[in-house]
Amino acid sequence: MRIAWLEDFLALVETGSFSRAAARRNVAQPAFSRRIRLLEEWIGVTLFGRDRQPIRLTDAGRQLMPIADNVIHQIYQGRENIRQTARGANTMKFAATHTISILFFPEWFQSVQGNSPGISLSLESHHMDSCARYLTQGLCHFMLCITHPDADLGFDQSQFVCVVVGTDSLTPVSAPDADGAPLHALPGTSKSPVKYLYFSEASALGQIVDAMLARHEGPVFVKKDSSSPLAGALKSMAESGLGVAWFAGMLARIGIRDGLLVQAGDDSWCIPVEIRMFRSRGHLPPIAESFWQSVVPIKEAS
Repeated sequence: MRIAWLEDFLALVETGSFSRAAARRNVAQPAFSRRIRLLEEWIGVTLFGRDRQPIRLTDAGRQLMPIADNVIHQIYQGRENIRQTARGANTMKFAATHTISILFFPEWFQSVQGNSPGISLSLESHHMDSCARYLTQGLCHFMLCITHPDADLGFDQSQFVCVVVGTDSLTPVSAPDADGAPLHALPGTSKSPVKYLYFSEASALGQIVDAMLARHEGPVFVKKDSSSPLAGALKSMAESGLGVAWFAGMLARIGIRDGLLVQAGDDSWCIPVEIRMFRSRGHLPPIAESFWQSVVPIKEAS
């Protein structure tokens, strides 16, 4: 039994494709398929139904998934805790999505922690899928991201504890026309649908916006046009007049303040979201546990 087999298993669950999972794991597909078979042989049951695409978990595979998540997290988190104890380190490790890292985290952390001496901070800024990997593999103590009931964050949230640390809204924005009105205004028309600059389909933020558009009351004339996994890239495209993009209000307000963007529709097109901080249900180093206790009174953890 190897840890890598469990990581392969989870990659295949997330992608539903041997080729995509092998690419994510940086291994040739034949070798990846062989490792999945070795895992199945070790357990003694078939974990995936391979008769259709995307491939699906068997009942046994569904049983294994939370176990694999927990095993991998505990191993990596335990290793990190042991290393920190051996070094006597006072470093707290965070992972956060790019927008939160730049526009939310510094002021929020200062408000919670203040100027406590002897504490070092490590902040990893990544896409959501990388942040989820940092959390599930125990590579960070805490992970911050935008959450919403329509968003799949890419990990089993029941295996972790979280607390709401902020709120925001996904806001639709467009470049202004000569009169300061939206160049691309919602809801659009049947003859001239609004060009939608969207996060890629796997993105949690993209899922939130797509779900809102599907439920929105009244006419919706929106056509997907260009995509990117990066909010900054979508912001640049919107500022260039290429269409309407939804991204965090904290980022939208910068473009609006600078006169490069305007809100593209009324507030019914805005989507309230929460910023949550996740942590392991297991033990954290004393410095991280102390920080958690300083945050939890803000709102009860779930």
